[in-house]
Amino acid sequence: MSRSGRFLPAGSLLAAVLITAWGCGSGRHPGGDDTAETIADDDALSRTVQEGPVKATVRITPAAPRLGDRLILTLEVEAEPDVVVEMPAFGEALGRFSIVDFTPRRNTEPDGRTIASQRYTLQAPMSGKQRVPPLRIEFLDERPGRTSPGDPDGYRELLTEEMIVDVVSVLPEGAVADELRPIRGALKERSGAGRWAMVFGVVAVAAGLAAGFLVWRRRSFERARITSHDKALRRLRALEQRGLPSPEVADDWYVELSDIVRRYLEDRFGVRAPELTSEEFLQEASRSAELTHPHRDLLSAFLESCDRVKFAAYHPEETESRLVLEEARQFLDETRIVVETEGELVEKPAA
Repeated sequence: MSRSGRFLPAGSLLAAVLITAWGCGSGRHPGGDDTAETIADDDALSRTVQEGPVKATVRITPAAPRLGDRLILTLEVEAEPDVVVEMPAFGEALGRFSIVDFTPRRNTEPDGRTIASQRYTLQAPMSGKQRVPPLRIEFLDERPGRTSPGDPDGYRELLTEEMIVDVVSVLPEGAVADELRPIRGALKERSGAGRWAMVFGVVAVAAGLAAGFLVWRRRSFERARITSHDKALRRLRALEQRGLPSPEVADDWYVELSDIVRRYLEDRFGVRAPELTSEEFLQEASRSAELTHPHRDLLSAFLESCDRVKFAAYHPEETESRLVLEEARQFLDETRIVVETEGELVEKPAA
């Protein structure tokens, strides 16, 4: 999902609130190695799929809702120890439904297993069969011997199965939906005070929803900034395990090392790093107040070493490659974000 796509669920929710309030004000009533197992009972629809060390269960209740009822969709993902799971982005694949509430959770069991869940409260757009598309979960298997040395990213994908919810109409069984009815009497004119009260109520609800979404989005961004160091460090360790390159074949090794640091900078500082030249990037980085002068100097020396190999046909000795690798590790460690016991995000001071 693109970054701009993350704003769509909040827009859909705001539109649903405004339409509902307007309807109430005008006197209307809104109407490979994977396995899978499906369970349906009187209370819920449930679907479970498994891919290697990760199992995902989607549960929808009630199983046979009426139009206007709220549906509870729960996605629960269980991963074995040393498996890193990334849950779907907020509202992904749920665009046809109005999202009333959203609650994410993540726990680590005593045996090391991770159990993550997302609970959505939804409203169906209309009666009839409504489709819940597959939800996408990404995971990285870091168990000993599982990560491929040639693929430092190593992320795999698990898709849940599509589910169909039959939303029952609120019309009595056998009723004719297009039956002509007598003309109703004139609507009572609503007083000015009543109109303004409704407007203020809608504005207050919209403001609360917007504020809640902004808080959620800020926390999601901060979580991404924190995990950026972990992702970069995993790639750096995988590169180190492959061994230092010989002078004749060092080019690919330096290209990957440079990419690790550049992508970390993009996630951590919001700097457009991967597509810029080293000179352009250093100019961009100079505008970030979070990067101190010592860190800029360290970054400049690191990029210069990488560029000499990539563009000047320089053949470094193993001692030089080890030094550049340590410079990259030092930069990651000194600019990471750490979480204190109180749960507040703070910058780790430069060494």
